[in-house]
Formats: sequence, structure tokens, C-alpha cells
Amino acid sequence: MEILVYSIQKSLTDSFESEIKQYIKMSSKYAKITDNVIFNDKIAKAQSVSEAMSHRAYEDVYEPKFKGFCVVLDERGKDLNSFEFAKILRENSQISFFIGGAYGFSEKLRQKGDIVVSLSKLTMAHKIAKLMLFEQIFRGLCINANHPYHK
Repeated sequence: MEILVYSIQKSLTDSFESEIKQYIKMSSKYAKITDNVIFNDKIAKAQSVSEAMSHRAYEDVYEPKFKGFCVVLDERGKDLNSFEFAKILRENSQISFFIGGAYGFSEKLRQKGDIVVSLSKLTMAHKIAKLMLFEQIFRGLCINANHPYHK
């Protein structure tokens, strides 16, 4: 199983990187997980101009990466419990997760995903959402392997 996580993120400083690396390491016996951080000058400029320009910049970097079963993370997405999340992992051999930038996702990118999932209806810092995603990936893999972590 291959899991790809894509995020638009300006800086890795103080972004729970050590905790995320730990979840990737713990998950490695179940899946190959790659954390792909994307940020470029076009995104930086677009985010300083408008939401519409930001959405276009996000589309430009994300659309070529839509491979396998694609999960778009958005606060307006579907609420799943951990067992429903684990089912997505169990039923797909390649999964790509997409975390939006400062302005979230355009409707075009939301529709391009196979499913749109909400980690919470609350708005949270990008780095916290990303940490939650990696924890849920590990939890879902453990559920599927009957590992006691979930209990």
C-alpha cells in the first residue's frame, strides 16, 4: 500500500515534523507513506493577492498529483469515524491525501477528489490538521491490522 500526503505549507518550522515522522515510522510496517510539502513563489504571490488566484495556484500544483484514490480534506467534507476512515485505507492500494492551502480548495479540486473528508468542522491551524491526518492514518492502519492501538 502506498499513501501520499500533499500539503501546501510555507514553513516546516515548529510544524510537528518530529511527531509526523514518528507516525510515518510506526506506519511503515503497514504502508509506504510519503509526506510531500509544496510551496513556491507562485503560491506565495497568489496568497498575497486573492482567494481566486490562490485557488488557481493550488490547482496548478495539485492537479498533476491526483493519482490513485484521492481524498480531499476540507471542513465542508464528509464526517467519518475511524472505522470508516480505515475502510478507505483497506480498499485502496494507492491513496493520495490533499490538504489545502490558506484559502482551502476550489470547487474544481473538491469535485476532482474521489471523496471529500472533514477532519473537523472546526477551523484549525494547518499544522494541527496535518498531524491529525497522520495520526488517523496510523490509527486506520492499526484497525485494519487488528493492532491494539485503537483501543
